[in-house]
Amino acid sequence: MTAPDVYIAVGSNIAPEENIPAAVRLLAESVRLTAVSTFYWSAPLDRPEQARFMNGVLRIRTDLDPRLLKFDLLRPIEARLGRARGADRHAPRTIDLDIALYGDRVLDEEGLRVPDPDIGTRPFIALPLYELAPRLVLPDTGERLASLPAAADSTGLVEAAGMKQLLEERIQK
Repeated sequence: MTAPDVYIAVGSNIAPEENIPAAVRLLAESVRLTAVSTFYWSAPLDRPEQARFMNGVLRIRTDLDPRLLKFDLLRPIEARLGRARGADRHAPRTIDLDIALYGDRVLDEEGLRVPDPDIGTRPFIALPLYELAPRLVLPDTGERLASLPAAADSTGLVEAAGMKQLLEERIQK
C-alpha cells in the first residue's frame, strides 16, 4: 500500500529563517518530503505586539499513523527547536508543525483533529495548501479547497522571498 499524501502546516515567529529550515531538515530524516509551498509572512493572530509569522505547507509521505506522526515525530522536533507549549495558544513560537491533512483520513480525537479545522478560515494555511493541491476535496466536509474563500485570500500575506527555493533544495538532496 502506498503511503498517503500528508500535508504539514509549518509556522514560526521566532527566528523563522533559521527554525523553519532546521525543522524541515529534521523532518526529512524520518519522512519523504515531496513538495514545498510558497511561504508567507503574516500578522500574528490576536497579538499585534508579537513578531510576524512565516507560514507555509509541506507535502510528505510517511507510513506513520497520524497520532505517531504528531506525537512521536512532530512534537519532538518542535521541542528540539525550543518550542515551549503553555496555556497561551497564541504565544510566540520557534516552530509549529501541524498535520493539516492526512490522505483522506478524518480524525477527531483528544489532541488530534484531521483535517485541521483552521483550513477554511486561515489563508496562511489554505493558500499554501491550495498551491500544492488545487483539486483537493476536504475529506470531512466534501468541500473543494478551491471553493473556500481562505484559499484565495492573500490579504495580509507577503511572500517570504527565497524560503520556498531554500527548502526545495533540501528535497533534492
